[in-house]
Amino acid sequence: MALRISPESNHLCQLVAGDARRLTRSWRALTTAAGLALATPGFGAETGDAPPLTATPVVVTNYVLVTNIVQVTVTNYLVSTNLGASPNVPAPGATSSKLPDLSWVPPEDRFDWIQLKSGEWLKGRIKAMQERKLEFDSEEMELQTFDWKNIRQVRSPHINDLLYGERMLVAGPIWITPDQVTVGGPEPRTFPRSELQSITPGGAKERNHWSGKLVLGMSLSSGNTKSVDYNATAGLQRRTPDTRFRLDYLGNISSVNDVQSANNERISAEFDYWLSRRLYVVTPYLEYFSDPFQNIKRRATGNVGLGYDLVDHPNLEWNITAGPAYQYTWFDSVAAGETTSEGAAALVFSSRFDWEITRRIDLLLEYRGQYTRRELGETFHHWVTTLSVDLTKRFELDVSLVWDRTQNPTPQSDGTVPNQNDFHLIVGLGVRF
Repeated sequence: MALRISPESNHLCQLVAGDARRLTRSWRALTTAAGLALATPGFGAETGDAPPLTATPVVVTNYVLVTNIVQVTVTNYLVSTNLGASPNVPAPGATSSKLPDLSWVPPEDRFDWIQLKSGEWLKGRIKAMQERKLEFDSEEMELQTFDWKNIRQVRSPHINDLLYGERMLVAGPIWITPDQVTVGGPEPRTFPRSELQSITPGGAKERNHWSGKLVLGMSLSSGNTKSVDYNATAGLQRRTPDTRFRLDYLGNISSVNDVQSANNERISAEFDYWLSRRLYVVTPYLEYFSDPFQNIKRRATGNVGLGYDLVDHPNLEWNITAGPAYQYTWFDSVAAGETTSEGAAALVFSSRFDWEITRRIDLLLEYRGQYTRRELGETFHHWVTTLSVDLTKRFELDVSLVWDRTQNPTPQSDGTVPNQNDFHLIVGLGVRF
């Protein structure tokens, strides 16, 4: 028996089959598009630069197939992607870092606190602030020295001694802002920060007032010429709000082929008392000097005088002192009939120029001249140029050129007249304490 299909039924079957094929292709296209959207960078895939975005799954609604003898209708294709960035996800290239909040204040505890101009706070103990340098001892960072211009705020609950204005002294807990200084206590006091000269911890142990530096150098050579050079410089300083004490040493010993060619040392002590912000009195200055090669077995000098800060900037200081002195000299050897020692009045002038070239490099120029009778040498000049390079927090490399000149040297017993000038180059490793 044969099955016969009428032309009308055959035409209807072809319409239905064609619509079914079109629906299949549409469904495949939708699923492919959704897959590509989820795999594309910025549409849910993680990349190295773009942050991940949240993609809502594709939703297909109202997929209706209506068939009848007449037609096939497909209506209401709806695709929702929701591919916008979430408000909680940062945009590409955004950063969450913030500058330190400068309005934050440290807690009230037993520590001293300082704030740098960058906004960072450090806790520890104030050791001293003088000559526009703040020494701060941190448990983690140890002893640090900061330029006063780089300190924004200071908070200390301890008793501190402050010198400001024209020799005004005050003590108490302190709060220093960029513009003013407030000192607590029974009678709180406030004054402009620009008038502050120095800070020292009140009631501190004596050792906290002291600081120092030691530099040692040595050079050796052998072969056709055997030479040995030793040199040393040392400095010790004690500071209070209105006083300063310095003790300095400089020594050189040299030999060539086991014959001594240089042997000199200089020890000096100076006590300064501040009369105002820039003016101070030297009471007194004492110096001991010995150099047999200049025919000076030993020479002692004492003087008083006035000092003044010509330049007082954060990175540059220059002060001078002048005053009367008395010196007494013992000669190493003299001609027959000549006196072996003699004393006379003198006039002393000195200058100290300190330039902080960078945070790690300092240049120091020191000069001292003594003017007296011709029989005692007439004039004595002592000049030291030192270039210091910080290696670590406490260690530094020092290169110094020392010049000593006696205008009229006293002849030795054999009639030999010592050379007027002596030069020494000192290269050494220094340590601060």
